[in-house]
Amino acid sequence: MCLKTYRKLQKQLVLCCQLVLLYALPGYASAEIIDDIYLKTDANGEVDAVIKFSVPVQYSRYFPLRKSADLSIYFNVLGSVARDEWQNYESHRSPASEIVRGFTVTTRDLSTGPKIEVQFSHPVEFTVSAGKNDQSILIHIKPGIAPQKNDGKATGATASGSPGVGPAIPIMLAPAAAAAPAVASGPVKPALPPVPAQAMPAQLGGADGLPLFPMIEKASTENVGSPTAGPLSVAEQRRKADSQAAELMAKGRDAVLTGAMFTAIDAFNNVLKLPPNKYSAAAQVWIGIAREKSGQLAKAKLEYELYLKLYPDGQDTTWVRGRLAKLNSIQYAVPSAMPQPVAAPQTSEFHTAEYGSLSMYYYHGATQTDTVATVGGIQTPSTLSLTDQSALITNVSMTARSYNNEYDNRLVFQDFNAKSFLPGQGNQNRLNAAYYDFKSRVDNYSARIGRQSAMGGGVLGRFDGIAAGYGFMQNWRVNIATGQLSDITLDSKPTFLSLGVDFGVNSALGGSAYVINQKAGGITDRKAAGGYLRYFEQGKTAMAMLDYDMQFKALNIFTLQGTLNYDSGTDYNYLLDRRRSPVLDIRNAINGTTSTVSTLLQNGWTTNDLLMLANVRTAISNLAMVGVTQRFREKWQAGTDFIVSNTSGLPASGTLNPDGTTGLEGFVAATPSTGNTWTINGRLSGSDVITQRDMTMGTLSYTRSPFLSGKSLLLYNHSYPRELWTFDSTLRLYWQTDNTGGKISTTSPVFKLGYRLRNSLTMEGEGGIDWTRTNPTISTPSNTTRKYFSIGLRWDI
Repeated sequence: MCLKTYRKLQKQLVLCCQLVLLYALPGYASAEIIDDIYLKTDANGEVDAVIKFSVPVQYSRYFPLRKSADLSIYFNVLGSVARDEWQNYESHRSPASEIVRGFTVTTRDLSTGPKIEVQFSHPVEFTVSAGKNDQSILIHIKPGIAPQKNDGKATGATASGSPGVGPAIPIMLAPAAAAAPAVASGPVKPALPPVPAQAMPAQLGGADGLPLFPMIEKASTENVGSPTAGPLSVAEQRRKADSQAAELMAKGRDAVLTGAMFTAIDAFNNVLKLPPNKYSAAAQVWIGIAREKSGQLAKAKLEYELYLKLYPDGQDTTWVRGRLAKLNSIQYAVPSAMPQPVAAPQTSEFHTAEYGSLSMYYYHGATQTDTVATVGGIQTPSTLSLTDQSALITNVSMTARSYNNEYDNRLVFQDFNAKSFLPGQGNQNRLNAAYYDFKSRVDNYSARIGRQSAMGGGVLGRFDGIAAGYGFMQNWRVNIATGQLSDITLDSKPTFLSLGVDFGVNSALGGSAYVINQKAGGITDRKAAGGYLRYFEQGKTAMAMLDYDMQFKALNIFTLQGTLNYDSGTDYNYLLDRRRSPVLDIRNAINGTTSTVSTLLQNGWTTNDLLMLANVRTAISNLAMVGVTQRFREKWQAGTDFIVSNTSGLPASGTLNPDGTTGLEGFVAATPSTGNTWTINGRLSGSDVITQRDMTMGTLSYTRSPFLSGKSLLLYNHSYPRELWTFDSTLRLYWQTDNTGGKISTTSPVFKLGYRLRNSLTMEGEGGIDWTRTNPTISTPSNTTRKYFSIGLRWDI
């Protein structure tokens, strides 16, 4: 082993020991919403960035819809995860690839709804869609040239974040097209006749089932960049168009060979914009091929049909007719295999990369409540002031990676720390992740050991343990996970064993099935079977998930969600969700008491008694949603959501003695059903509305339930007042009326300012005021003013 490799491995070992020591410290399980970010490179050289969440989510929409360095992704959190369980400024850094440098993902502005903000190092083209399960969102990043930064760090092609993610596909840049000779000083030499360009390392067309790509000729100095004394003749115009088209065709050819289909489409489209030239017919064919390869099947058909209309006797007419017939004969055609560039040789030497983020923010909040009591006609004002928040919040997210062409190793550490400066409030430290992840690219097996978030298999929540998998027959994978849940609980923490199988791993249609057995206090806590079925196609996604508890003999979770995207710019999304809240397990029996399951069993309770009590103390929540978003022009987006939800009531359970004491099982009073809550949202989003590169959004909502009705207006703007500066402004207005006639109104302006001190260091400050006026029908009106601010730094490593 060479000294360089030894030192790299030694560095990884030291970091591993540091993480183990940190992991050994006492901590709490966290509900931070982002779990992991990893990249996958496809055969076209494009990158899919997968953002993995620690809770089930439903992807809603993204903005802006154009090339940008900033991206906002909106989603809904499914299940019973409270909004205040995850923090603003939770920041994670992605790995880097040849297509895009690492980017930062941050949770922001909880008042505007669940959303994450993605910040790239330079403007890129992207699209966003739901991931392959209900805990991920996918950002598809189109090829582009990222500005180089020589920081002395090795960056990998991808980082593996999930067992079953294939290895990165190396991207070989083809030789650039020959440029026109520079004009030198001195006597003008006679122009040379066109010379064929150098042959490409991989032939395009001909023997691979595609039409032969035309021979590209070098441009002559006679035709390019030569000023003319008068109008060009028809022949001169033709020669000039041929020269310009030759450069563009070479660019399109190189893009196809490297898998950069969107670049190829642009190049061939620019050829077609020129006056008729010797490459026009070939460009019409190859723009169809490039669109087909990029997944734009409808547009590819139009390009082929236009070729037959313009060139009915053209050189490639027979091939185009055959290809068009094939596309029309099957519902979803599979594009012809494209020649892949010869991969650069990979060495077995291990490479290392480190990336992550460290943020530290100070939060301060104070509330003042003013009331006026009227007794005997005399008004008596009173004021109560209270500092309710003073804390230093630190978030750490670090990843160290060591990889070669066969193995991929990662060490991940994520931690949340809250240092409170208020008397009587303790400090908090939450260890979110501390695991070692190992994968063999050749033999297709992987393992992850340590504190981690569940990756399926019916495991609900973070756990300390091991998860492993093995892929076989290309489309199949078996998985096993075992460990102990790390969530805070009054009783003993449950242990579990989960077995599962994935099918259709690399197909549009696929899914998984699993069984899980979970024990707590020596008895079965949860015993379930389930799985999910998913379908992904260009413009269409659908996913169904089911979890059935065999011990309770009841449906635990059922979710159906999907999206439909049309070339016209209209997107639809839908969701049906029915689940027990909280999730069914035998520990629900001790809700409302400080007793443990073991205590109840020792005092004569049977397992059946506990099952019955847990069942009546677990509600059922239902939600149905349909949304539509319409894109118009380039910078505007309008949409609406219609939502109906309800939560079942609970009967009184337990024992309440006449003297006010309760039995060992405690006493939970009856809870009425919420009834149906109806909500309709309308929103309008735009970019470059007030200033260049800004993002502006307005949302109007109306909610009605049997107990209250409410209206809200939200206005938001994100702008760049100066270079290196960002400014966010939010205004939220809310009005509520309950069924007794009581009223509440709230006005909440918030301002946030950010300054990038260095490329990887950002300072941010935020301040806001909440003015709330409460006018109940049966008590004294009050005015409450809450002022708060935060200031801190974020370091992206």
